[in-house]
Amino acid sequence: MNKYLVRIALFLAAVCAMQAHAEMNRVYHPYVEQNERELEYGFTLRDAGGENILLNRAGIGYAWNDKIFTEVYLLTESITHEGEQIRGYEAELKWQITEQGEYWADWGLLLEAGTAKDISSHEFAVGILWEKELASRWVLAANAIAEYEYGSDIEDEFETALRAQLRYRYSVAIEPALEFYLDDQDWAAGPALMGTIKLSGRKQLRWELGLLFGLDADTPESNLRGGIEFEF
Repeated sequence: MNKYLVRIALFLAAVCAMQAHAEMNRVYHPYVEQNERELEYGFTLRDAGGENILLNRAGIGYAWNDKIFTEVYLLTESITHEGEQIRGYEAELKWQITEQGEYWADWGLLLEAGTAKDISSHEFAVGILWEKELASRWVLAANAIAEYEYGSDIEDEFETALRAQLRYRYSVAIEPALEFYLDDQDWAAGPALMGTIKLSGRKQLRWELGLLFGLDADTPESNLRGGIEFEF
């Protein structure tokens, strides 16, 4: 059996033992850098009916080779300024299917799973990752996602989602973009900025910040999202 399939099977077995729950709150890119280690923090600040809800996500990841990257997350939530509570856990596996530039577009596969802490709510998701370099420094990326939610405290259901990002490579440190998030809960779009700060050796910081506006009545009017990754 292909060694990559063996690793995927082992990872999924561990994930199933966790009883998983997944959240995708950004646009993923299909690339993996061999032996890369990563510390990550991300947040989303949602304006839900005049009450700000802060979602936090902290993770640690590792690339086992030039194809497979795995990461585990701790998800927290702060409804007020009085404090935070642990909301759940998440694990993901990213598989770079094609070499960058090998075909007309670059492809990858994302598997995510997790579990909520205080209620019986679990989720498993599969995402197709796609990216294409356009003319004049423009890059288009998209994620097509299928999710299954289940648990005794929620209604079992199947959901789909689409994430898209049109990015302009102004420089390594600054790349403006326009993002779209379409799923069963949110329809939102807005501008974003991101970039990479090179440090010594292989070390670098990746950052991103975006402001998303609701496109329908059920989506919060504004969502501020951001993240920083330390890669070494």
